[in-house]
Amino acid sequence: MKPILARTALLVCVLTGFAQMAQAREHECSLAGAAGKYGYTTTGTIVSGALPFAAVGEVTFNRDGTFTGSQNTSLGGNLVVETLNAVYSVDRDCTGTATVYVYHGSTLARTSTISLVWDNDQKEARAIFLTAGTAITIVARKMFNDRD
Repeated sequence: MKPILARTALLVCVLTGFAQMAQAREHECSLAGAAGKYGYTTTGTIVSGALPFAAVGEVTFNRDGTFTGSQNTSLGGNLVVETLNAVYSVDRDCTGTATVYVYHGSTLARTSTISLVWDNDQKEARAIFLTAGTAITIVARKMFNDRD
């Protein structure tokens, strides 16, 4: 009877360990988890000149670490439509970075580096520009859930 009890206890420990490892993986972020289409708002200030900055747009994060999108931007009340191309990373702790290339038509207008964090099971993201002289943040939410 004891060998059966010992094997049962060992089996329970092994299965519990697998369940805990699977649960830990569920709480890790990845490029695949970040992939999808997001709507976002950007707000803040360009400190030199005290110009208010705001944008609303959409981006599609791809599983290969790139994203593309477009936004309507207001800088000090001047409006412009911009397109975006970027490379991004996602760490298992749900943080990441992106280098974003912003275009006016086919002309590169600026390059921005941002720090990202995903939350709500990678359905939302928050970011801050890492460009000196800016105080600009982003709030983004997936536009569609996984079932759509």
